[in-house]
Amino acid sequence: MRARAYGYTKHAIRIPELRARILYLRRGVGDFLKLVDLPPIRESDRLTRAAVESLCERAGIPREDFGL
Repeated sequence: MRARAYGYTKHAIRIPELRARILYLRRGVGDFLKLVDLPPIRESDRLTRAAVESLCERAGIPREDFGL
């Protein structure tokens, strides 16, 4: 997903003790902050259609941009 085209940047929170990582998209600041969590899959894996539709809805990205 080309998050920057929609004003988002990708961020990660790492928790070494749990060997965990949370990836999310962020746009805006303060009262206008919008966060969208990403599914726990490798970046090289393809998202299912349902996952793409869910991300589009939560991020406010038109589904048509992904051919849906």
